[in-house]
Amino acid sequence: MHESASPIAVVIVSKGRPAILAETLESLSHQTMRPVQIVLVVPSASDLPESFWNDNVQTVIGPLGASVQRNEGIAVIPLTVPYVAFFDDDMEFKDDYLASAAAFLDANPGVVGLSGHVLGNGNVTREDGRARIAAYQPKRDFQVKFQSEGSGHTLHGCNMVIRRGVLEYENFDEVLPLYSYNEDYDLSLRLESYGRIGRFAGCISVHLETPSGRVREDMRGYSLVANNYYFLKHKRTHLPGPLAWVRFWIVCVARPLVICLTQLANGNQSHDFRARLKGILVAVKDILTGKSHPRRILEF
Repeated sequence: MHESASPIAVVIVSKGRPAILAETLESLSHQTMRPVQIVLVVPSASDLPESFWNDNVQTVIGPLGASVQRNEGIAVIPLTVPYVAFFDDDMEFKDDYLASAAAFLDANPGVVGLSGHVLGNGNVTREDGRARIAAYQPKRDFQVKFQSEGSGHTLHGCNMVIRRGVLEYENFDEVLPLYSYNEDYDLSLRLESYGRIGRFAGCISVHLETPSGRVREDMRGYSLVANNYYFLKHKRTHLPGPLAWVRFWIVCVARPLVICLTQLANGNQSHDFRARLKGILVAVKDILTGKSHPRRILEF
């Protein structure tokens, strides 16, 4: 039974996974603090579940792409709603996630956005996710921990709660197409101009990262490099100039190259690493020839 009305609206974007989306909505239905509004943004009606658990669910049919879909969701949420939560369509939540987020943001007006503590991120079944949440026992004082440095200096795209007012000035970059790789990193850097962001350990969830409905691996490989190069050119980076360039070539180019080559050598068939490698190499070629752009994957 719900205990109170929530100052939080929820935006979920999805494509081609109505059954998975329905299970995530089911998880949200158990929140002790009920969302004031849930906005589902999909490219077609066939992407929606057959039924919804709540009259507050609103649907938006719009262009395909995580960034543009999230912006479409923001547009229908009134400014009178204090907070907006952005969730991937394959999440499982502890039942006090929204209540904990609202309480923390209410008590800390200098924080403009947070992500929670993810108990699992990828290769997790729905049943396993529920079991992890049910068995979760926080460490002493862990629930009040807020990390805004190190690995917590950016929000995690699968679960983010952001002040609605700030989103009037900073939206997701629609130059980033399809699954909009690293859109959370980019938005995080821009949000820091308004206040603190970070990871709050009191909001618990699991990200299943279900592979169905994802982009092809050659597109993913290209975006790994091209999107980060786009941020670098527009000076959206957490490091000063020379260090940002060094980081780009080591972390955003060399590292994924090495990962692909290692997985291919080991015969790992969990992903199409050959196609991902091809995408990375095309992205590097485009940088060297001046053709690099995030939207080039639409030509693949």
